[in-house]
Amino acid sequence: MIESRPPEPQRTWLDRAAEDMLGDRLPKHFGTGWYSGLLGLFLSIGSFLAVLVFHFPQWLTLSETAPRYPVETMRAVLALAIMAGFLFSAINVILRPSKRLGLTGLVFCMAAVLSGGSAVEVGGGDAPFRVGIDWFVLNIVLLALIFVPLERALPLHRDQGIFRPGWTTDGIYFLVSHVAVELMTFFTLLPATVIAQTVHAQVSGWNPDRLPLVVEVFCVMLVADLAQYWVHRGFHRIRWAWPFHAIHHSSRQLDWLAGSRLHVVDIIVTRGLTLTPLLVIGFSQEALYIWLVIIAVQATLNHVNIRFDVPGLNQLLVLPRFHHWHHAVAPVDKNFAVHFPWIDRLFGTFHLPGRDWPPETGIAGDPVPPEFLRQLAWPFRR
Repeated sequence: MIESRPPEPQRTWLDRAAEDMLGDRLPKHFGTGWYSGLLGLFLSIGSFLAVLVFHFPQWLTLSETAPRYPVETMRAVLALAIMAGFLFSAINVILRPSKRLGLTGLVFCMAAVLSGGSAVEVGGGDAPFRVGIDWFVLNIVLLALIFVPLERALPLHRDQGIFRPGWTTDGIYFLVSHVAVELMTFFTLLPATVIAQTVHAQVSGWNPDRLPLVVEVFCVMLVADLAQYWVHRGFHRIRWAWPFHAIHHSSRQLDWLAGSRLHVVDIIVTRGLTLTPLLVIGFSQEALYIWLVIIAVQATLNHVNIRFDVPGLNQLLVLPRFHHWHHAVAPVDKNFAVHFPWIDRLFGTFHLPGRDWPPETGIAGDPVPPEFLRQLAWPFRR
């Protein structure tokens, strides 16, 4: 059962600015050119950024991902993206009286072509630091192309649009967390690595990498979820820690983008304390990489605006309804696990009533400011 929703939260000034820049008051249903305009603009901007990545890989790619790219395959994908961006933008111009989206998409498409297109030469050289534009483009394109259509086809809340209140705030979090991923990884791994090396050097006979890979990945998930459970619960119960985590809970409407709303202190502390036992035990790099993919997918899936739940399976694996109850205005302090809900049952924080979804998500009273910069500063002023 899904109860009626409370009034829609107010839009931020950036939400309104984006709506004024990209939107119009014409119908937005299928066949009006609205969705083709959005898709064309999205692919055209992504293509232009991808061309810049080819030009300046020493600045705009992650040191971990840059050597792994199949360059010719990426060129083919880029060519398809440019053509698709041009096509969808042109459809918008043809079908829609307001040409703003389509013309903007065509401008970025032409900029991508004039900058070299799919034939662009790969740049070289060294740079003093890197920003993960490649990581941002890959993730935003892949996740949006998967989850936006699913949220429109199988919505939990039909009245919740793609550009719901607060989407620009969450978009900034998504951008920053991907562009600055190397910096945050450094601050996350530094203390965890030092502790792990100190402790693991004193422990002999621990060789989890000898396990079958599937078993080892399960063990990684279990250890990580147990560690993360108590870190997560601590953020809810420790007075000084809660304001940092409250940023994540301030989203009144959940979707695939809402999970990105995380304060940098929350990210570094949670990931650092979760990684520490994994590194101490000495799990293989392959198992850790697989786990990172799993947790990235699950962190997005758990917040989606999709009516998706599987009775029985929801007792074994965390699914969206379980995590939506964690974000409920009431009751609070429930469902802390990320992978395995039975961990909450073990420690007395499990809450999954019948087939109900929470009638309201967020924090009672909305104490957290809605804008990105104010949210960064807010916990330090509590």
